[in-house]
Amino acid sequence: MSTQPGPANPAISFSTAPEPYVDVKRAASYLSVAVKTLNEWARLEKIPAYPWGDGSRKTWRFKLSELDEWMQRRINSVRRPPLSERTVRREKEAH
Repeated sequence: MSTQPGPANPAISFSTAPEPYVDVKRAASYLSVAVKTLNEWARLEKIPAYPWGDGSRKTWRFKLSELDEWMQRRINSVRRPPLSERTVRREKEAH
C-alpha cells in the first residue's frame, strides 16, 4: 500500500473536464442579445467564436468563459465610460 497522497486507483484522474462549446442560442441568451446580432458579430470577428461546418453558411460555437472575458473588457474599456459616468457628465454639461 502506498503512502503517497492521491487516488487509490492510479487510473482515476481528478482532472477537470474541458469547457464545452455552446451554440448561438445559448451564447446569445448568456449575453442577452439577439441570435441574429451574435451571428453577425461572429461573422465580423467582433467576438470570440468558432465556425462549425464548411461552406458559406457556418454555424458558430462559443465558450462562455471567453464571452465573459470579452464582455468584461468592453465594460472596463477606456473608450466608453460606464453609464453612470456618462449620465453625470451629461447632467454637468446641461448646466
